Amino acid sequence: MTRKLPIVHCRICGGDIDRNADPDGNEWFMASRNYYYHKECYKNWKNSTPADDKEYERFIYDFISRDLKVSYDYFMCEAQRKKFLKNHMTNKGIFFALKYFYDIKHGDWSKGSGGIGIVPFIYSESCAYWISQEQKNSGIVAKIEQQMKERQIRKTKVIRHKEDKPRFEPIDLDIVTETEDN
Repeated sequence: MTRKLPIVHCRICGGDIDRNADPDGNEWFMASRNYYYHKECYKNWKNSTPADDKEYERFIYDFISRDLKVSYDYFMCEAQRKKFLKNHMTNKGIFFALKYFYDIKHGDWSKGSGGIGIVPFIYSESCAYWISQEQKNSGIVAKIEQQMKERQIRKTKVIRHKEDKPRFEPIDLDIVTETEDN
């Protein structure tokens, strides 16, 4: 008598996978221990992840330093970002979630302790917002992406201030008091 395997769920769509009905795994597979996927869901998910998603990693840090003009803990942000990627988020999604929270919702950076830990809490809300914006203003996401790419190419000027010289010689008050006495 064979042991009946429990029903598992696809990590992408959340749908049921009956391993007993398809014991050979023609419709599903296990990528790693306890990570089950429908083959079609996984293929679509892999194809939807752009190859240039790595570029958005730069956009994230550029947005924090240039647009928000705040200091951040790089190592904390990087650890959080990698954790988010393991939870089926993308760098592009993280970037747009941060843009949504800090530019649109005017979130407070100081509450984040120098990290990007707010992302999982606003990720789905951010996706819904950007989808609705894309439907209203066709191409807005592409315009933002283009702006960020142009910003990377643009040269920046470093302005160094020379030590200011005083315009006038300092007045010696002893001389002024001497002339009044005479």
